[in-house]
Amino acid sequence: MIRPARHSDVPRLIELGNLLHASSNYSKMTYCPDKSASFLHDLINGLGGVVFVAEVSGEVVGGMAGGITDQWFSDDLIAYDYSIFIEPARRSGITAISLIKTFEQWAILRGAKQLHMGIGTGINVESTVRLYQSCGLNHFGPLMMKEL
Repeated sequence: MIRPARHSDVPRLIELGNLLHASSNYSKMTYCPDKSASFLHDLINGLGGVVFVAEVSGEVVGGMAGGITDQWFSDDLIAYDYSIFIEPARRSGITAISLIKTFEQWAILRGAKQLHMGIGTGINVESTVRLYQSCGLNHFGPLMMKEL
C-alpha cells in the first residue's frame, strides 16, 4: 500500500535513507540523519513537496520524496524526485513503480507539466532506466558529477 508519509514514519525513512546512502555515489559525503529528518518533516508539512511511503503488513519498506517548482524560465511547474529509498530485498520494481505512479498523480493534481527523475546514486543504473521508461519517462540527458 502506498500512502502519504506521517511524521511517525520519519525514523524508518531515515534508516532506509542511510542504507541507500551507504551503497551510493554519495557515500563519500556525510549522512546527517537530523538534517534529513528535518527535511522530510518539512515535506510532510507540505513545504514544497511530498513524501510517500510503501507499506507491507504495517511495515514501511520504502519511500519517495519529491518536490514541485516552477521552471526558471516559465511559470509552468515541474515535479522532480529527491529520492526513492526502498529496502534492498524489495527492490524488484513493483514498489518503486507504485511510488512513482503515486507521485505522478500527486504532481498532476498540482498542475505540473513535466515529471523529472534522475539516477544520482549510481546503483543499478541500467535497470533503473528501464524501470523509469516502463513508467513513461523518457531519457533526455545525462546527469554528470565530479568529485572535488
